[in-house]
Amino acid sequence: MNSIKRYPTGREASQQKPQGKVKVWFVLKRDGSLVEQGIEESSNSMLLDDAARKTINRATFSAFPESSWAGEATHRFNAELEFIPGAG
Repeated sequence: MNSIKRYPTGREASQQKPQGKVKVWFVLKRDGSLVEQGIEESSNSMLLDDAARKTINRATFSAFPESSWAGEATHRFNAELEFIPGAG
């Protein structure tokens, strides 16, 4: 996900230069389609939290085999995204 992560742009981002980590959760169907997502642990910056949500929405996820999490139609995953000014 770090390859599709984008640091927030705009006047507010360039003035504040927020930096931090956002812990996100997301639920995928077996075919890799996104069901829902949210913030597990905020960075305390609305700009970074919004950038993390957009990263999850942009992501393409692979299907996962029936042998993984057997019997589950969906599975919840977690990720941590770190945002650093000038690092993309």
